[in-house]
Amino acid sequence: MLKYLCQHYEYELDIVRNDRRRNYTMQKINISCGSVNVLLATNSKEIINFFLYNRESVRETIPGVEVNRVDDSLEMKEPYIVYMDSSENEVRIDEKTNTAIIKFPVQKLFFPDMVYLVLSMMSKELNKESKYFIHCSIVEKNGKGIMIIGDPGSGKTTLSLYLSMNKNFGFVCNDRALLEFSDEVPYVTAGTLETCIRVGVIPQFFPMLMGKVDKGKSENPWNSRFYLDPEFENLGINIKPTTPISYVLFTLTYPTTVSQTRLERYDNSKRQDVSILKTMGCFSQYIRADNNMLISMEYPFPSFDNQELACRRLRDVKRFVNATEMYSARGDIKFLADMIDELVV
Repeated sequence: MLKYLCQHYEYELDIVRNDRRRNYTMQKINISCGSVNVLLATNSKEIINFFLYNRESVRETIPGVEVNRVDDSLEMKEPYIVYMDSSENEVRIDEKTNTAIIKFPVQKLFFPDMVYLVLSMMSKELNKESKYFIHCSIVEKNGKGIMIIGDPGSGKTTLSLYLSMNKNFGFVCNDRALLEFSDEVPYVTAGTLETCIRVGVIPQFFPMLMGKVDKGKSENPWNSRFYLDPEFENLGINIKPTTPISYVLFTLTYPTTVSQTRLERYDNSKRQDVSILKTMGCFSQYIRADNNMLISMEYPFPSFDNQELACRRLRDVKRFVNATEMYSARGDIKFLADMIDELVV
């Protein structure tokens, strides 16, 4: 262990020496979510400006994120990322210390790679506090939050928007939420709001938007997207920044028919293991980072997980399952919306 720490320290010193020889100026920003911070040091103004000013890629990827410039002399403390705009191509991500050192030409870098790296590193720190990023959409009515979970293309965004626009549900988030607990009650305390839908669903579910869609997108509706969040106020969509979670829907609306529409509650008295396994996958997605990589460098993320964190997560999953009602939601969106509306009366 001592040998490893010495080698790691020498490597960092080498970066600093090279930095001075090349007369680079390292700038630092602090990326925070609640009490969790990731420090980013870089010689690239492009990276600094991207994190400070690119709302879509940063604030609409990481729920509740804050990004601020800090004194460049601030000591580097874990977790941190050092990114060097360099002709070299080198990546060192240490999942144990939750640190990353990257050397790569900025003109070849796919900037969202860095955002997802921060997301995974934050997930590890949040897990220590029993807080989790969840891939989902969330709506709320009568003080009851409904978490809608599904794979990309399952219809969770369309369903949540339809409930908000036609059934008077509050819109809490689309795509990602920050979940924590208060007196054993699971709460969503932040969520991302950037919301896009396939143009192909607009005529059936949101005909009032047809006049706002570019003609070119209408000619290729299933491969074209329409960003809805700038229209939220005009459409009467009511934003709810936080909500307790009462219901969880594991959703699939495509390809299904009206006759296949079902809203069936999981019977946890007989098979709670099903709910636990499904929920554990949702709580583990970002810390394990199975679907993320540094695309520019063809470098897959390591898992930031460990057994201690996984055991804590399992305890929190059981708390979550015991505090909520879980359902399988399948079928036609309009019929499902009617059933869900009856659920929260």
